[in-house]
Amino acid sequence: MDYYCDSAIVVDMKIDFRNNKWGFLRETKVDAEKAANTAAKKKHDSTKLLYTGLEEYLAVIFPEINEEEWIHNKSVPGTKRPTKPDYRCDKLKLIIEFDGLHHYTNPYNVMDDSIKDKAYTDAGYKVVRIPYFIQLTNEVIEQLFERKVSQPMFNPSIPSMSIEWKNTPAYCCHVGVVRMGKDFMRFPQQYEVNMKSLREENDEFFSGVSLLEAEYRKLRR
Repeated sequence: MDYYCDSAIVVDMKIDFRNNKWGFLRETKVDAEKAANTAAKKKHDSTKLLYTGLEEYLAVIFPEINEEEWIHNKSVPGTKRPTKPDYRCDKLKLIIEFDGLHHYTNPYNVMDDSIKDKAYTDAGYKVVRIPYFIQLTNEVIEQLFERKVSQPMFNPSIPSMSIEWKNTPAYCCHVGVVRMGKDFMRFPQQYEVNMKSLREENDEFFSGVSLLEAEYRKLRR
């Protein structure tokens, strides 16, 4: 379960969100509605920012799975420690975790996620983690879930990090930035989109852009 600062992200004002069904990912539809309401109070009604619950994405990615087959925030049978993943489907033997900012701000959380992943895999589940800075574009969906979705999903040109949103690398601990770099290695297109946006904000102190760049370069060597 994840927590966010829900002030609206700075985006390209030329993007028309009114014609874009799929929004920034939140763990549930309820969380998405709360985020949208908060953003509407803090921003002029110009960007039409949208937020979408993960279960809404899953309904399209896995149309053969009924909504009640996705078990939300319940303990996993057969694990040695009490763990409650965001979504679990026993039919698919799949666990999906949505990792918010706090998964990157504390070394303990980074370590704990690794321990949980081992517990899940030992119990026979495949684990898919979705970082808060990775949005479910068609390309990402195919890479994470090995599924192709015919309809256009999240717009890949929209960044997920902003100084205004207080979710940049500057807010992460060192091992969190290292983890972020590893995550972005899997999704270079979204890395470039986010880095371009952060550079344009022109504030190294609050963006932490050079921290992430340094880790990303190390991983590419």
